[in-house]
Amino acid sequence: MTGDAGSSTAGAETREELEAKLREAQLLLRAILDTLPITVAMYDREGVFTFQDGRGLEAAGLKPGQFLGASVFDIFASDPAGLETNRQALAGKGAYNVYETYGAAWETWHIPVRDGDGEPDGMITVSLDGSAAKRREQELRAKVELIETQQEVIRDLSTPIIEVWDKVLTLPMVGVVDSLRISEAMDNLLSAIVNKDARYAILDLTGVDAVDTRTAGYLIEMIKAIRLLGAEGIITGIRANVAQTMIALGLDLSGVTTVGNLRAGLKLCMRRMAAAGEGGERAEAASAPAK
Repeated sequence: MTGDAGSSTAGAETREELEAKLREAQLLLRAILDTLPITVAMYDREGVFTFQDGRGLEAAGLKPGQFLGASVFDIFASDPAGLETNRQALAGKGAYNVYETYGAAWETWHIPVRDGDGEPDGMITVSLDGSAAKRREQELRAKVELIETQQEVIRDLSTPIIEVWDKVLTLPMVGVVDSLRISEAMDNLLSAIVNKDARYAILDLTGVDAVDTRTAGYLIEMIKAIRLLGAEGIITGIRANVAQTMIALGLDLSGVTTVGNLRAGLKLCMRRMAAAGEGGERAEAASAPAK
């Protein structure tokens, strides 16, 4: 009797423990469904809804249990890709996809359910409303695009190419000129020489405070590239410290035309154009002293 009573007591305690665990699981599931922006649904092996709940239904304008008894293949008939994912899950293969429906963006996990023999017996889907995250991503992308556009404008303003005279371009540079800026400036200047059929390109360094090693070399390469296009490059306004940098680097400036300032550079271009018969009377008139 004592043994039977002990077994019965042990069995009753076991049932109580199981019931307590079941209540805990229900409370946990209820807390998740009522708090997180998710929807959880369960389907039988034919894809018919047997459970549908979760706070995420609010974003879709749906109510808990609204699709109970309906087939997922009927509800989402207009989404072939989504239906294929459901078929895979019902066949026993888990899946994940991202899609937009009912006015929201969803991340959905498809979890196969199996019977006691391990055969497919329906599925569970857990869908997370990712609309807020998607909006933040779109806003971030828009900000990045705006910053990139602003940086491009700043670069263009910091290295503007100006047509100061017919067939004469000038590239005034300001501040610290690094290798990235000079590389971009070279590409833009060479394109402008071709597009405007320029004969002279003046690189004005009056506003340049310093140059690095690579930049100084780029300036010489730019002059060579200008010559290859049939134009002549002239450097104006080199500061003392920049000149010292170029000398210290051993750069050969013997084949480069340099003058003190932009005004002198422009006059030089006009004189040479007048001597060569280019620019005609415009160049001569501009270089002549005022009466």
